[in-house]
Amino acid sequence: MKKRTALLLAALLAVGSLTACGGNNDGGNNGGDAAATVKLGLGACTSFSESYSIGEDHYGAPAEATNAQVDIHVAAVTLDAEGKIVSCDIDAIQVKTSVDGNGAIAADAATEFTSKYDLKEGYGMKGASPIGKEWYEQVDIYEQWCAGKTVDEIKAGVNAEGSPADEQLLTGCTIKIGDITKAVVDACEKAVDTTATSADTLGVSLIGEMSKPTNAADAEDGVGTFQAYVNFAAVTKTADGKISAVAIDSIQAYPTWGADGVLTTDANQDVRTKYTKQGDYGMQVASSLEKGEWFQQIDVFKQSIVGKTADEVTAIAVDESGYPTDDVLRTGCTMNVSAYKTVVVKALSK
Repeated sequence: MKKRTALLLAALLAVGSLTACGGNNDGGNNGGDAAATVKLGLGACTSFSESYSIGEDHYGAPAEATNAQVDIHVAAVTLDAEGKIVSCDIDAIQVKTSVDGNGAIAADAATEFTSKYDLKEGYGMKGASPIGKEWYEQVDIYEQWCAGKTVDEIKAGVNAEGSPADEQLLTGCTIKIGDITKAVVDACEKAVDTTATSADTLGVSLIGEMSKPTNAADAEDGVGTFQAYVNFAAVTKTADGKISAVAIDSIQAYPTWGADGVLTTDANQDVRTKYTKQGDYGMQVASSLEKGEWFQQIDVFKQSIVGKTADEVTAIAVDESGYPTDDVLRTGCTMNVSAYKTVVVKALSK
């Protein structure tokens, strides 16, 4: 979990009065009162980078390859009874590959990608930052700025160019926050009632990979693509390490290019998460369960892990293909759950 108390205290000193309106954000009780229940929300924003393409000038030289990239920002929030953010946790991942002039993917189809937050200094932003801060450090400041704010106040914090519009925020966060803000707003709008409280800690995690169903070199219609597949989860954890609330979702996104390797991706396409698709995802037709859609089965899985520790989630029995073997769980969830176990445990460990 990202408590990061010392880091946030340092951040507050650096940026002045970034404290939340309405109380502190220490993950505990405000003013000594009993911790109140909170809502939990998990949101995402998917975009396709305006990247370089073959023939274009790239850093002073013609590009010899296309960079096909999907950027996925994820946010978890807890909200109080007034709809104000109690805590916020953010991460992002870039699932990408280069494509040559014949439209062939120049990467291992089984590549897994590390999130920006997990990369820490490895992301490499600090040297180019006007304030000398890495991406994760600036996101820490943004998360603290969000505390105590409503959705409308979060929206007002970003300008038309996607940069911070708040002068205090700018002293510690100068990165583009357009997609981050969309993810936070999405999380707030999706927040649901839970039995978690403001005393519980919040964590978000995401795991992304690239799968290659086809490429332009052998595609009959001359269109190349890959699938950016990202699973993500938000959890709240009690002081004794048990899950008090959980949200899980997945995104599948597909950049495209032609047989010449030039990008053809529609950057304005609507990429919905599996949970948002509900019955449109289409799992029910292949499921033996009466309520066999993905969102219904993931709801059953989530309910089964509330109250569990990380070790207990890890211990959930599955077969060699990742399908549950527990008879009780299988009455409502028969899909592969290995990836969801992993992403939940990762969120608990942050």
